Amino acid sequence: MYPKLGQMKEVLVTIQTVYQYLEKLGPKKSFQILKNLGYEKLLSLTGKVPKERLIVLTQKLSEETVVELVNQIPEKILVEMIRENDDDDLVYFIHSLSIGDLAVVSKSIPPHDVGLLAKTLGPEVSVEILKSLGIQKSIALLKEIPMRDFLWLVDKVQLASIIQLVNELSVADCKKWIKHRGLEELPILLKFFGVSNVLEIFKKLGMNQALAMMHLLGTREMMELSVLLSKMQLDVKNIPSTLHAKTVVGLEKQKSKQTAKKKPSAKKKKVVKR
Repeated sequence: MYPKLGQMKEVLVTIQTVYQYLEKLGPKKSFQILKNLGYEKLLSLTGKVPKERLIVLTQKLSEETVVELVNQIPEKILVEMIRENDDDDLVYFIHSLSIGDLAVVSKSIPPHDVGLLAKTLGPEVSVEILKSLGIQKSIALLKEIPMRDFLWLVDKVQLASIIQLVNELSVADCKKWIKHRGLEELPILLKFFGVSNVLEIFKKLGMNQALAMMHLLGTREMMELSVLLSKMQLDVKNIPSTLHAKTVVGLEKQKSKQTAKKKPSAKKKKVVKR
């Protein structure tokens, strides 16, 4: 079966677009890209990305970088990356991160979210977050927090404080906090205690006990208790080296009685006389 006229026209237009694209890049660069990518890959890409954008991006990147991008990032994701990010933002990401890291980020975080991050905070700050926390940790946390919630948190708290806090905590501890307390209280706690004091509390108690204490006392009560304690004249020297919990009289006897309950004796089967 031969292709229909409409299909033939579409193929010819696509081929013409490829050649126009290559012509704009100059013979040397276009030859290297065509040689390393192959005609089919290039034909497929130029059919899904506006020619003008593809030309601008390729002119700002080396042929080696273009080839690495196309070979390491799946075409569907690459097309979405180009669609969701401005040219300058995308070029900044490509120049600031290794292609390997960029490939991992693009496969793990939706390109729309990366574009939203860059548009809201700027590409420079976005790259700073990824590098400061580490690619894997950034990905793990952004999978737990919707991008809009993360941007809300950055708007409420200084970015440096967030990076300091998250750098000191493990991913597991961050997940526990998000699961049990969410993000709403973080700006309040960080403003009240300061990031260093919050980290000291987590270090002293551990995340599980810190969460248990907040659940028991409540956020407001815990802050009020902290203010009360801060006004007291206390000395660490007065804390005894050993502390023994005092048994409440009568309580231990009740517990022992409960545990010492006899098991009900098995009923004897009645023997039916014939």
